[in-house]
Amino acid sequence: MNSKLRPLHAYFGPKFQTGSGPFRVFVTGKVGSENFSIANSNATTGFTNSVGLTSPTYFAVYPGGGFEAFAGPIGIRGEVGDDIYFQDGAHNNLRVTLGPQFQF
Repeated sequence: MNSKLRPLHAYFGPKFQTGSGPFRVFVTGKVGSENFSIANSNATTGFTNSVGLTSPTYFAVYPGGGFEAFAGPIGIRGEVGDDIYFQDGAHNNLRVTLGPQFQF
């Protein structure tokens, strides 16, 4: 079953990290917006409608931190943060990511 909810996250901000060796720890703070649209259309059309801002868009912040570990050009990255958007008060969403990362 396909979901009709099409969220679009748009964030920008700095990343501060320790050193430049094979293991790094970082913190980040981003600001931006969250756009929620509900559509029966395919993903491409849903994205176009979200970018067109025809659906509700809310101010958002993202404080987070994590680590990066590399063995040559291939590594792993983990990040934990709080995706907070403001719609009649703050709405917190824990975000945890872990996966491969390529360095070139």
